[in-house]
Amino acid sequence: MLYRKIIRPILFKTDPERIHHFVINFLGATSVLRPFYFLIKKFLFIDDPRLHVKIGNIELKNPVGLSAGFDKDITAPLAYPMLGFGFAELGSITNSAQPGNPKPRLWRIPEDNGLIVYYGLSNCGSLEASRRIKKKLAKRDIPYGVSIAVTTGLKENEMADDYVRSFLDLYELADYITLNVSCPNVAKCDVFAQVSFIEELLQKIMNIVSAQGACLSGRQGSVSSGKKIKKDIFIKIGPDMSYEDLDKVIDLCLKYEITGIVATNLIKDRSWVKKFNSSEEKLNHPGGISGKHLQERSNKIISHIRERAGSKLKIIGVGGIFTAEDVYDKMKAGADAVQMITGFIYGGPFTIRKINKELVKILEEKGLNNLQDIK
Repeated sequence: MLYRKIIRPILFKTDPERIHHFVINFLGATSVLRPFYFLIKKFLFIDDPRLHVKIGNIELKNPVGLSAGFDKDITAPLAYPMLGFGFAELGSITNSAQPGNPKPRLWRIPEDNGLIVYYGLSNCGSLEASRRIKKKLAKRDIPYGVSIAVTTGLKENEMADDYVRSFLDLYELADYITLNVSCPNVAKCDVFAQVSFIEELLQKIMNIVSAQGACLSGRQGSVSSGKKIKKDIFIKIGPDMSYEDLDKVIDLCLKYEITGIVATNLIKDRSWVKKFNSSEEKLNHPGGISGKHLQERSNKIISHIRERAGSKLKIIGVGGIFTAEDVYDKMKAGADAVQMITGFIYGGPFTIRKINKELVKILEEKGLNNLQDIK
């Protein structure tokens, strides 16, 4: 209540990107203060066995994760368990550092609890990201994934190899890797959604992972001494693709034994956007839309993936999560876990604690023993 009635209105009077930088730098500075970290984490982090889930080899103490896009430069990774998240996805990271799109590139839609994001993959680059992860996450209380994307300005025939270079820099350091093939804020984003490109990328990545006795060599040196490594790999899709193409992507994930799909990224095609109170003019800023506008489309895609893939793929649901009921709806549709950013920005620092506590209440009210019983 304090955040929504007093703090948020003050913060929302300032440019959203400036506030984002202020908040993430504040979190980065305070989360390294161990007494402060443990005090806040003890209050905000909910560890109830009924909320435990396992996705591939990843064990989560609660199903609510931080989505990629919040911490693009690995600035405050220790803050996320402190705030109650069960896991966090850092990035997206590209092979070369890049500044992103010109400002302004972030707009609020407060009447609908939404954001329009046009950052354009600004980040520190995969080599610097690997150094920061080594330095800041030698010890970790939750699993950390890293989302990797393509460096902008490349020719189409260079893109898959660019992903591979980032993959080699970051694979050993992450608990899982997400291949972001759906960023709506960069040029040639339509290339990523092409099934032929996705197959080329998955083939290159999985050949590296599955090579017997392979030694993965990134720019930091060898990340495996002649030993096969197997970590979970997800692919992040957008909400704008047709069901025909989605089916082809699902089949490719099954073919190459990808752990699962992150569904979905921001919505770019305004024809898919469910309109609430926001004006057409406000929605016409460039970039992808997050928040409530994405919720319905995201749930439909999750349901479609689950129906086609059955239990063979894990699904991380993203889009329009603000409450425990939203998490329940995602899991009812087929998600194994969820990620959020916009709901956290609008809800404030107690959001994840509240969601997890209310998730337990939902389980009790419905007579369910754990989250796995939802499906």
